[in-house]
Amino acid sequence: MIDLHVHILPGMDDGADTMDESMEMAELALDSGVEALVVTPHSNQKGRFENYMSPELIQVYKEFCHKLDREQIPLKIYFGMEIFASDDMAAKIKNRQLVGLNAGDTYLIEFPFDAEPEWIGERLEDVLDLKKKPLIAHPERYFCVQDYPELVYEWVRMGCLSQLNKGSMLGRFGRNVQRAANILLDNGLVSCVASDAHSSFRRTTYMADACDYLESRYSVEYARLLLRENPRRILSGAGISPHGRIPERRRRFFW
Repeated sequence: MIDLHVHILPGMDDGADTMDESMEMAELALDSGVEALVVTPHSNQKGRFENYMSPELIQVYKEFCHKLDREQIPLKIYFGMEIFASDDMAAKIKNRQLVGLNAGDTYLIEFPFDAEPEWIGERLEDVLDLKKKPLIAHPERYFCVQDYPELVYEWVRMGCLSQLNKGSMLGRFGRNVQRAANILLDNGLVSCVASDAHSSFRRTTYMADACDYLESRYSVEYARLLLRENPRRILSGAGISPHGRIPERRRRFFW
């Protein structure tokens, strides 16, 4: 499996506090079947976790990679960010303060849970206008998507991708989030599933349960698509496999 959304860099956000905890998270990921992950520290959260591109941020990333080598933990590690959406986000992408996953053209973007869908759409358009591809972080957690899951259909039709949290489909963020997650999965509106891990004991990097859920509820092929094939293609810049299950015309969704 390949995990595209992990808060594992020590001391950079509300994820791992120390390098020891980062190593515990890495070992847990490896033991659960993860072979590669992307470090995605919270970025562009003004006054909290800004984490713009800087020598200091890259140094922490390099120290983490070197520690994995010394501990002989054979995980492949890629660099990225979870970008908190803002009106000036596109300008910061353009001047390289904010970067894509694996230095590519796919940007993991998080929105406030209570954001208005019109504002979300405008910010997505800003990124698409740069010829970049937004990967929407955990849309199932946004209140507007819980009320109107078809919004994700519209964003995918615009050219966006969507990343579902494993904890959402497993019911760890409440019933409304789980229902929204299942609707998106049922309708082929999920590009990939990731851990969004923050620690070694809560919201962890363990992904075997996500794989088991997808295989039992859907199929082995669907689990492979969301946990390995699409993440691999996103990191390589190849683009993901078509959302073959999306209808041509807008679908109504029901709980």
